[in-house]
Order: sequence, then C-alpha cells, then structure tokens
Amino acid sequence: MKILHLSDTHIGRSAKPQPGWSVEEIHLWAWDQAVAPAMRGEVDLVLHTGDVFDRSRPPAAAMAALALRLRELARRVPVVVLGGNHDRARLHRSLPMGVPNLYVVRGAQHLRVAGVRLACVNYLRCAQAWGLAATQAWGGGADFVLAHQAFDGARVPGFSFKAGRQRDTVGEAQLPVGAKWVLCGHIHPRQSLSLGAAQVVHPGSTAMTSMAEEGQAKGTVMWSLEREITWAYQDLPPLPAAGPPKLRVVERPRQLALI
Repeated sequence: MKILHLSDTHIGRSAKPQPGWSVEEIHLWAWDQAVAPAMRGEVDLVLHTGDVFDRSRPPAAAMAALALRLRELARRVPVVVLGGNHDRARLHRSLPMGVPNLYVVRGAQHLRVAGVRLACVNYLRCAQAWGLAATQAWGGGADFVLAHQAFDGARVPGFSFKAGRQRDTVGEAQLPVGAKWVLCGHIHPRQSLSLGAAQVVHPGSTAMTSMAEEGQAKGTVMWSLEREITWAYQDLPPLPAAGPPKLRVVERPRQLALI
C-alpha cells in the first residue's frame, strides 16, 4: 500500500506578482505536482496535514480552484485533510463537503480509511490540550497520528522548538501511549525527528512562503506499508523556465542597483 503525505500548501497566498507567475499560481502549480502520483493512480490514500489554505477566510477564487482539484482527486483515491493554524476551525467551511472519499477532520477524530487507522487532531494552541485530544483520537490504537504542531526538537532557520518553552509545542509526554509514527505539518523545512518511541515526519511546505525558505527542497513524503512501514521524501520538479526569477535578499537600498 502507498500513502502520499503532503502539507502546508497555503492555497490562496497572495503577494506582488512575479514575471510569468502570480504567487497564487505557484501554490496551485505546487499542489498539482504534489498530488500527481495520486492522479496517476500510483497511491492508495492521500493525507494532508494542515494549512491547506493560507488564511482562515481564503479568497473565493482559491476555494473554487481547490474544490475542483479535490473533487477530481477524491474520485481517484480517498483523501484526508487536517486543519492547520492558518485554516483554524473554519476549514470545513472552505472545502467542498459531502464529497465521497473526502474526509475533512473536525477537532479530534479516529478515522479508518482504506484500511488504515488514523488518529487525527487539528492544530491546537495548547500542547496539553493537544495531548488530551490525541489520546481521545487514538482510541484503541492507530497506525498513524496526524498532527499540525511543532514537536520538541523541530527546527526552522535560527530556531529550535522546545516543549515547555512554547505553549503549543508538543513533547513526548503528550503523545498517545503506543504511537510510533506521527505525520505532521506546520514546520516548513522538511525534517524528521525522534520523540521517545515515535518518529515525527514533516514533508514541509510544497512551495516557498517566505525568504527564510529559499533553497529548501519542497515536496511530499511517500509512505509504503508492506511487511514494514517505510517512507521517503519526494521532490517537486522545479518551476518551468517562465517562473519567477530567483529571489535575492538585500540589506540596504543601494544594493538593489547591483542586482
């Protein structure tokens, strides 16, 4: 069995247009590339671990564009979508509901989809509350925990998350007893970390959302459930040549003349 794990697609993100592309188009292009294996029938389940949209009230055009894509995707494979901190509790209002094979998580839920047991918890601002919700979603056991949190030891450029230091950073004590695999969003640089007996795997964002992400690989994670569970990062292809020019960081206005 193959599972495609993606996260932090930030559909509807807007900024100043780039030559040949708008930021909105880049994020939709990244979505299309990320789910391409599922559209080709190469996976059995798609899991999205949050920040589907860039904000809780996405533009109507962004909702319409993603609704069309999700309906097409769900015709081919079951899709589970988690809410992130950008989506907040409004995700179910921004996605098409009642679509067969499309599961939009509300709060904390235990789902069994395509024979896989999932303990799903949307983003919560409090790690202790997350732990209680995760234990509830875990129930009698699950194959995977789906989360959109920072976990103890996660890293972004210039900063490491530590349980107890940030209110929403989850530590080993909050994980359900017996949890082995945590499929997680929220952290944009792809990474995996060990937390007690569990492995937390972040696919990272599918497109750059800030200058801090320049140079980071973007993509998804492909999971294989055979005799044992294995996973591997999958890179998205580079933007076509008509895409935006490489971004540059300048510290003083006069440096613009040198670019």
